[in-house]
Amino acid sequence: MIRIGFVSSIGDGGVSVTYPDTGKTTTELPVLAFAGIKQTFEKDDAVVVAHMSNDNSMAVILGKFYAGDDPTATINVSNGTLSFTDSTGSITLAEIIAK
Repeated sequence: MIRIGFVSSIGDGGVSVTYPDTGKTTTELPVLAFAGIKQTFEKDDAVVVAHMSNDNSMAVILGKFYAGDDPTATINVSNGTLSFTDSTGSITLAEIIAK
């Protein structure tokens, strides 16, 4: 089951999520590290959670999402090049490694 919730707290072992439809808060859940990249969260961030069973304890946080308010920074992979872009400009991973 896929659910949408809001970050309640951030701990050493994961992130707790509150679901607005039930008012219930999960225990600390593990977070997906897509491509080995650690995700960071702030309280009240909207997140997508994949539950492996009907109880709230067997789940993994897939990540944050946005609707209408574009993120201020992006990561792009194109033609084998990984680049990071924000309002100040863009840099590739190769450029970072070369520094």
